[in-house]
Amino acid sequence: MLSSIKRRLIALHLIAMLAAAVALPLALYWRVDATARALHERALREQAEQIARYVHRLPDGGWALDLPDSLRQLYSVSYARYGFAILTKAGQVLFSSREDGAALFRSDPRRKRPSYFERDVGQARLFGASVPVTVASEGLWVEISQDQAHRDVLIDDIVAEFLPHVAWVIIPILLILLGTDLLIFGRALRPLTEASMLAQRISPARADLRLPEARMPHEVRPLVRAVNEALDRLEQGFTVQREFVADAAHELRTPLAVLRAQVEALEDKEMARELIGDIANMTRIVNQLIDVAESDTLMIKPDEVTDLWSVCTEVASFMAPVALAQDKGIAVTGASQPVWVEGNGSALFQAIRNLAENAITHTGPGTTVEIEVCAEGSVVVTDQGPGVPAGQRELIFQRFWRGDRRRPGSAGLGLSIVARIVKAHGGKITVTNAPERGASFALHLRRGLRRV
Repeated sequence: MLSSIKRRLIALHLIAMLAAAVALPLALYWRVDATARALHERALREQAEQIARYVHRLPDGGWALDLPDSLRQLYSVSYARYGFAILTKAGQVLFSSREDGAALFRSDPRRKRPSYFERDVGQARLFGASVPVTVASEGLWVEISQDQAHRDVLIDDIVAEFLPHVAWVIIPILLILLGTDLLIFGRALRPLTEASMLAQRISPARADLRLPEARMPHEVRPLVRAVNEALDRLEQGFTVQREFVADAAHELRTPLAVLRAQVEALEDKEMARELIGDIANMTRIVNQLIDVAESDTLMIKPDEVTDLWSVCTEVASFMAPVALAQDKGIAVTGASQPVWVEGNGSALFQAIRNLAENAITHTGPGTTVEIEVCAEGSVVVTDQGPGVPAGQRELIFQRFWRGDRRRPGSAGLGLSIVARIVKAHGGKITVTNAPERGASFALHLRRGLRRV
């Protein structure tokens, strides 16, 4: 199926070229043949007029024909190439080159203008003309014939060999024309190609991009304008949504902080501890909502690089108190020197922190969460928990998806934030189960060069 405009144009052009390759030689052949026939007709008329100049009226009213020896030999029966006959208006034959003295053509309507005939005589194919002339104020008809087997050799060769020769000329010309048209099509469709490539970059994170209208063909501009207007409305909707989430989350932070302070002042410490745990879970969800709003607007500069090893050690230091409070450990392994990757340090810290926090949540007491930094620009976070079933490895990165909805403090946002940040960096995230026990989340990023 031809889904490309360029392919459709090329296919239609090839069809047109094939039709032209067949029709053009035939049309030219017909034209050359018609021109050759016209030349023969003119030659016959000139011969008839030449013969008429040697006809004159005798004093007794008869007719005489005094041909010079050269013409007499040309029209002789032995030469058998040309023939002539001179007739009166009544059809009486005055002179004839034939041995029987008859007219050349049996049916001659004696028109006022020259007429042309073809006649088979034995093995010969005669082509002739009947030309009206005026001699001594009296109208006569001069019939001239020529054996087609003795036509002008040069003209015959041109007509006979024209078709095969012209085909070898037309085909390379058409191929050159096709190559030229490919360049023209490519140049004409370049604005559409560039617009298509630009449209692929439009996303919630780059909702500010618009398709250019200035270079677009006139027929496509209304469509481009309509698309840009739709993008304007979508960008406005995304902006309102992000601002609402961020504002709502920020507005909830202060009441939660005040509520925590009031709960900590309760005399019933057991109840206070339970309430503080619930408030901590609510605060975590609020912080994740703020992270969601920030990840949706995350943009990575082309020349931005960060040290992945430093980010991972910072995450381990940040999460160590949380792990120790639950009788768990966290460690950084792998590379012990800077690993430069393309990306934003704060955003990658947020992504790896969420992975570490998720791993600490699912690993058991007395175990260690491992953050492995690889020299090729990737980081692997491994826990010793139950692992991730194969059927859920794509679902866990969707927003608000939770495998265990009974577990408190989880809104299903952490891994979706990680996936969004990794996508903004042009990387990818994979999840597998560890050989012994637990899940391994691997972030694969692009290596970068440190700018001095």
